Amino acid sequence: MAAQHPTTEWHAMQDIFYRKHRIYQMQWAELDLHKFRVAASSFGGPIALLRDDRQLLEAGSTPLLDSAIHVYSASGHSIGKIEHDGLHIAGFSWNNREELVCVQEDGNVRIFSLSGHGPTSFSLGPEAKEKGVVDCRFWDQGLVAMTAEFRFIYVNDIYEPKPKLLVDAHITEMPRSWTIVPPHLTLSHHVEVLLSTGKTILSVDAVGVQDQLLEQGPYSRISVSPNGRLVALCTELGRIQVVSTDFQRSFSEFDRCVDESPMDVAWCGSDAVVASFASEAVLVGPFGDTLAFPHDTPVHLVQELDGVRMLNGSVHEFLFKVSEEAKSVFQIGSTSSSALLYDALDSMRAHSSRADEIVRSIKDELPLAVDTCIAAAGSEPIVEFQQALLRTASLGKSFLPIYNGDKLVDMCKHLRIVNCLASYSVGIPVSLLQFQSLPFEEWVARLLNRNMHQLATQLCKYMEEPADQVFIHWACAKIRSSTVDDDQLYRILMAKLEHLPGISYVDIAEVANKSGYQRLAIRLLQHEPRAANQVPLLISMGQDEAAMDEAIRSGDADLVYFVIFHLFKAMPLGDFFQVISRTRVAGQLFEKYCKEQKSPVLEDYYFQDDAFAKSAQLILIENLGERDVGKLVANLKVALKILQGDKNSTLEAKAMDTQVRLAQSQHQIEQEMAGEVFVGLTLNETLAKCIVKGNYTRANKLRNEYKIPERRFYWIKLHSLVQRRDWAELARLANAKKPPIGYRPFVDECIQALQYQEASKYIPRCDASERAALYLRIGFYHEAAQTASAAKDVAMLRQIHSMTQDPTLQHDISVQIEQIASS
Repeated sequence: MAAQHPTTEWHAMQDIFYRKHRIYQMQWAELDLHKFRVAASSFGGPIALLRDDRQLLEAGSTPLLDSAIHVYSASGHSIGKIEHDGLHIAGFSWNNREELVCVQEDGNVRIFSLSGHGPTSFSLGPEAKEKGVVDCRFWDQGLVAMTAEFRFIYVNDIYEPKPKLLVDAHITEMPRSWTIVPPHLTLSHHVEVLLSTGKTILSVDAVGVQDQLLEQGPYSRISVSPNGRLVALCTELGRIQVVSTDFQRSFSEFDRCVDESPMDVAWCGSDAVVASFASEAVLVGPFGDTLAFPHDTPVHLVQELDGVRMLNGSVHEFLFKVSEEAKSVFQIGSTSSSALLYDALDSMRAHSSRADEIVRSIKDELPLAVDTCIAAAGSEPIVEFQQALLRTASLGKSFLPIYNGDKLVDMCKHLRIVNCLASYSVGIPVSLLQFQSLPFEEWVARLLNRNMHQLATQLCKYMEEPADQVFIHWACAKIRSSTVDDDQLYRILMAKLEHLPGISYVDIAEVANKSGYQRLAIRLLQHEPRAANQVPLLISMGQDEAAMDEAIRSGDADLVYFVIFHLFKAMPLGDFFQVISRTRVAGQLFEKYCKEQKSPVLEDYYFQDDAFAKSAQLILIENLGERDVGKLVANLKVALKILQGDKNSTLEAKAMDTQVRLAQSQHQIEQEMAGEVFVGLTLNETLAKCIVKGNYTRANKLRNEYKIPERRFYWIKLHSLVQRRDWAELARLANAKKPPIGYRPFVDECIQALQYQEASKYIPRCDASERAALYLRIGFYHEAAQTASAAKDVAMLRQIHSMTQDPTLQHDISVQIEQIASS
């Protein structure tokens, strides 16, 4: 049967049209929704039904007589049911993740996922528990609960709940009605409560209470517009008034002249209000004009971004404002370019030449007509007319030499997805505007909530988006519902997952572990490419050694430290030492950390690990700055005793014994040389300081006592005597016997000290090949020339000739060069 023309569903309100389109014939058994408490999610989400225990039902009058919450798709297909523990539910609603938030009368909040795995819960605090909760209002991820004493408790984020009280409004009776203004719609960015008491409205927030001083109340329904700028107030006599949120201006009023209070109120967009009565729904426009939509039974209203969904026991309809583009194409008598282009498509189908004439007649406005038809297709709910509009746009595009067709292609792709979601089997009726207002990942997540994995995979492939999350969710769902053993389940999962490079196995392994498949979880984690995700889960599973191995294999020191600190807190100290000592990297990192933090635990670790040399080294390091000689020597003797007990530390024990004796010797030297500090110096530094201070006797005694090698002793004494400027002692050192280090170091040290005359004394004792160059370094040009001439070194003579400023010497050098050359 051919679809009815769109205009047959249009309803005029002055120059504006509203359209009521039937989305579904409900697939559930005939239900009287008035007998149930209903929570319908926005964006075409699921519908939750809970039998209203305040109403008596005749046995057999409805198929849903139990106390469970029954969940349906928007088309009426059963998704499942949620069992609760029997406590009265004060309020329930869907959040933006399609999770059902239920607030019990004892103040306990439970959050149920659509996919069915275990609920999470939190409490609204002692106030709610003691006084009891009687009613609730919700927004995306928050809620406000009213206690039996009419105090309001709010939670801004149910995933990080921090219940807080709003200011006491000091009301003594149940408000006739109340609603909330979500934080993102208020100037203060805090939730506000609007409640009807007496004839006025009170605004309550965390700071104070404000009386809006109204006199037309009491109000049975209060509804805030989606943009937060307007408030609809409905009296018990059916009078509807729209005012600004500050209650300073009134925009429209409607009096139905029937003493009937509306059952439900919702906004159709941001400028029209829909009120549901027993036999009809009334739409009140921006200027007080109205449209009535009769129904056999009362309808429940679901507010959407661009309209309002109306559902009862038999039908599900969508009421929305007709777009300007749709009016331009379909309005009767329209002569716009888009309407003419649409007529051209009909003529082309009839093989009439008039199609070409029409297109050419609107040639200048053809791009606008194509764009209008594309936009009109986006707002059209009937598939046949979507296709007709898109074909019209394609026809007009073919007459344009230059036109970017991406807009048409994108519209086709998006409408195909929207129509797929709106099918009876899926039951997510959304408009194109709603679809585009959420990221694509959100729609995939909503399909996964319904376990529609194949459709979600096809959508990802169609939109060229990664499907990793789909396969992860499928694997988790498979594990939760599986009854086979670990090995068989592993083979089933890997048959799908092994061909997906880079997919994360952490979430899957976590579900497997919680479901009792620990061996499966460990095997899955072996495929996890990111160790930073893998290690924490292994720890939570009690697989500490595997966690340590993976952390070390990753090469991430921070990850290894993470495991070390976990083991340190979780294990007895002895067991901890044994575990980390098995792995060289873990032991080294633990040592490094303890040294940096100067932790006393390191000493216990070395003791248990029989690391004698390291224990002694630790004692030595700890006493490097010790000024108390008695304490220093005592500690060093402890270290010496530790080393002597280890057969493999013979050299270290000998060195420690030497250090003990050195400390004692340094203490004696300090007593001999009052005011000087020697304790803490090395042997070489001690020797050098004795020479610098002129204590040559003590220096010789140290040399003999500690068997300092002769070459080292000469080097230290040479440097120290030059520093002391004791040239006589230096000469005695050089003349006593031939120095084992030679005479060149004497020259170099004197030159470095700028003592050129002293240096010249030792140059004649140096090798003949070095003398001329050394004389030249100290500026003794005549001696350098004589030495070079004797050695017949022409190159050196020429270098001296170029450097000296003495003309006589230059002449002599030239003569010597000629003589050498002629010989």
